[in-house]
Amino acid sequence: MKTVQELNNRKVPIVAIDPSLDKYRDKIMFPDKLEKANKMLKTAKLPPKKVGSKQD
Repeated sequence: MKTVQELNNRKVPIVAIDPSLDKYRDKIMFPDKLEKANKMLKTAKLPPKKVGSKQD
């Protein structure tokens, strides 16, 4: 059994992805939600930048 520290320092993820899920790679599962999300991203505005004084 590996220690928590060894698991945290790993570069490779521990999760194995099931190859049978590849059939869903190019399919859009929820087209209505995708359309709504894309519309929201298109019309979303970023908050204004706060201009502050620099203290060196």
